Amino acid sequence: MFERYTERARRVIFFARYEASQFGSHAIETEHLLIGLLREDRNLVNRFLLDEKGESIRAEIEARATLREKVPTSIDMPLSEECRRIFAYATEEAVRLNHLHIGTEHLLLGILREEKCMAAEILRGHGLRLIAIREELTRSVIGEVRIPSEKKLPEAGCIPDADTAIRIAEAVWIPIHGLETINAQKPFRAELHGVLWTVSGSNSVKGHTLLAVVSKVNGTIVRLEPL
Repeated sequence: MFERYTERARRVIFFARYEASQFGSHAIETEHLLIGLLREDRNLVNRFLLDEKGESIRAEIEARATLREKVPTSIDMPLSEECRRIFAYATEEAVRLNHLHIGTEHLLLGILREEKCMAAEILRGHGLRLIAIREELTRSVIGEVRIPSEKKLPEAGCIPDADTAIRIAEAVWIPIHGLETINAQKPFRAELHGVLWTVSGSNSVKGHTLLAVVSKVNGTIVRLEPL
């Protein structure tokens, strides 16, 4: 699932899992992911804070979150649906920037795109804005490993055909479900309804097929149904 994630991004997930257990949660929530991001790459978040430091964000999370009895770190700790969408958004942001790997900066953008979650609300309360951060990261991509030009997806704008819509959906699905699951759902089909491409698999897995709705206008994922 996390083959394209950088070591730092993987450590964010490790820390998020630990924080979830300390909060007594049985799932990794967005606030745990944000604490993991602060622990692993505090400079990234501090870079966009206005006269503040990341410690204030953690304090706010602790004040808002429900604290329960700690749970062992050895138990299975699934991702919440909000976190699953954040990972999908992070993948999409990496694709849009033509980055080969998914890093902490893409996770930050993913959190901000999940607008109604606690983590995004807290970040917005501290002045972080999705568009401004995306533009700043776009200007500072020097040294980033890029996707070879022949594999690049189109820049933001019209998604002209079904093949492009399918490529965008696959780029989001693979880190979430793994290549084996994606291949098992092929061939994919894409149908255009107004300004939205609906991409779906042909073969069901456990009675479910993959489905993604992609905007024809700018290529963003409007809807994503997990298996």
